[in-house]
Amino acid sequence: MRPVRLYGLLLLSILCLLLAIPFWNDRVVQRYIDKIWLHRTNTIEKLREFEDEYRNFECDVLFLSDSADFRMGHDEPTDESLKRYIEFLGRNPDRELWLDLKNLTEENCDQAEAVLSRWLDETGAHKDQLIVESRNWKALQTFTQQGYYTSCYLDIPYIRDLSDEELDNKLDSVQEITDSGVVSAISFPASYYGILRDTDFSVDLLTWEHRRWAWQLPFFSRSRAILKDNRVKVVLVKEKGHYHQ
Repeated sequence: MRPVRLYGLLLLSILCLLLAIPFWNDRVVQRYIDKIWLHRTNTIEKLREFEDEYRNFECDVLFLSDSADFRMGHDEPTDESLKRYIEFLGRNPDRELWLDLKNLTEENCDQAEAVLSRWLDETGAHKDQLIVESRNWKALQTFTQQGYYTSCYLDIPYIRDLSDEELDNKLDSVQEITDSGVVSAISFPASYYGILRDTDFSVDLLTWEHRRWAWQLPFFSRSRAILKDNRVKVVLVKEKGHYHQ
C-alpha cells in the first residue's frame, strides 16, 4: 500500500474518532445520568452550554460575609452570584448542584446557611437539590442540622506516598468524621478510591475524575469500578466548553 494512501487512511481514522467522541460521551453520560455530573461549572454560561448534556453540575463558591452573598470562584470571587444557579434550580426541580464552599468556617457557617436557605425560599428551589461540601467538616454541622446533604472534602495530599502508620492515622481521622454524624458523605479525588473502597464508612462517597471526560471512563478499570459502586453517588468529569473558568 502506498505511503500516501496509508497517510490518508490514518487521517480519515483520526477524523472519524474525533467525530465519534461527542456521540460516545453523550451515550456514557446518559447511561449514568444521575451519577455523572459536570465538574467546575463556575459560570452560568457554561451551565447553559451543557444543560442539555448533563443533568447535574458542580461549582466552586466563596461566601462573602460583608455582603451576605455567595460568589462563584475557585480561588477568588467573581462578580457572578450563586443566586442565578439557585434560580435555575427553582425553574428545574429535577436538577441538582454540588457546591464546593471554599471558605466555609465555624465563624461564617450560620450566616452562610441562613442566606442560602433564604434564597431557596425566594426561588422555589429545595435543599434536596444541593450538595454542600467543605474541607471544614465541623462547619458543615449547621447545614446538616438544617436538612442539607453535606460532604467533607478529604484533604489528604499524596496519599500513596504515606507510610503505613501515616495512612492508618489519616484513615482514623476520616473514621472520626464519618462516625460523627455531622456529614452525609465524604468527597475525594478518584485516585483515593483504591484505598477507600475497602473501608467500612457509614456515609456516601463522592469523587471526581477531573482529568477524564465521561467517554473515557469505561476504558479505565478504576473508573468502571466507581461507576458500578453503589456507595459512590456522584463522579465528576471534565469538559471545559467555551465558558470554563
